[in-house]
Amino acid sequence: MKKAILNLPTALYCGRGCRSGLAECIPQEAKVALVTDKGLVGAPPLDLVTTIFDEADISWKLISDIDPNPDEETVLRVVKAVKAMQADVIVAIGGGSPLDTAKAAACMARNDGPLSDYQWEGKPFVNAPLPLYALPTTAGTGSEVTGVAVITSRNMKKGINAREIFPKAAFVDPELMIGLPPYLTAITGMDALTHAIEAYVGLGANPFSDALCEKAIELIADHLPRAFSYGGDIEAREAMGTASSLAGLAMDQAGLGIVHSLSSPVCAYLHVSHGLANAMLLPHGMRYNLPARHEKFAVVAELMGYDTTGMTPRDAAEAAVVAVEDLLEELELGSAIEEVVHNAVDFEEFGNNASKMFLIRNNPRGADSKACRSIFETIF
Repeated sequence: MKKAILNLPTALYCGRGCRSGLAECIPQEAKVALVTDKGLVGAPPLDLVTTIFDEADISWKLISDIDPNPDEETVLRVVKAVKAMQADVIVAIGGGSPLDTAKAAACMARNDGPLSDYQWEGKPFVNAPLPLYALPTTAGTGSEVTGVAVITSRNMKKGINAREIFPKAAFVDPELMIGLPPYLTAITGMDALTHAIEAYVGLGANPFSDALCEKAIELIADHLPRAFSYGGDIEAREAMGTASSLAGLAMDQAGLGIVHSLSSPVCAYLHVSHGLANAMLLPHGMRYNLPARHEKFAVVAELMGYDTTGMTPRDAAEAAVVAVEDLLEELELGSAIEEVVHNAVDFEEFGNNASKMFLIRNNPRGADSKACRSIFETIF
């Protein structure tokens, strides 16, 4: 077995009502900065969390000025607000944007210098971050269990990687996901599936991450259509929450690949949501990687419910791509993807941008700017 390092510093609470454990983690005298996005203001998930604070007599203040695909300006706005209220703790609730923003802000609130020094130059954080607790309302980015905060910078989605970025604890409560609309359920679920598949076939894969990926893929294939069609299905929501965290743990250990590299310019230049970009790109990235990972893609097909008995290795692997394409159709994402592909793009710029992503080094098949450009030309 190749060397594997498991880095799991976040305490993970899962299951219905697990959010109640948040009150036990925060001292009553603490001032809490509650970070979310505008879409959750006044919504039931936020009310469920603020009720915990109110019943425990914990002081809190809302910070909701979070942009999709957050950039350095977004992070610095939150840092300014956190410092102004002299917060002792940050609690982040929402999808990947508020969670990643809060993770970066928790570190920057106690460390000097521009964010770009930590993001691009690899400058280490000298001081410990503010304690951060994460409550995802989507399933999802897996951000609640990773040591990465993805922030848009220089027309790229670039991760800040550090042990300090990990939340202190995460509460994956399906009751916070019940009200998620079908479209958001679909694209966030496809994001989780992309994490699981890319980590599974990547160069950094190991037996530990493989086990996480296989279970995540199976859960998503079985429960994402249910969560999409019946938003109140608590069992499906719970399974998807588990799958998202499993995939998040796996990608943090094994890395990602070409799909996330290709999605960087799509999100940065076209302002497409991360989940939709990955949903659009996943079949293309999988097909590109088929020659390098026939056996693993055949397993993906089986996990997604396709019987590959009697198929050639190539056909069995191709069945995984078909399974993903069928899932996209079941999730009714065709029209949203169609809107994206009608954009005019600079193929050379997109190809160069994607090929410079650090993640692409983990891809099982080499991909230079020419290869990336070719994929974009196929899509757009």
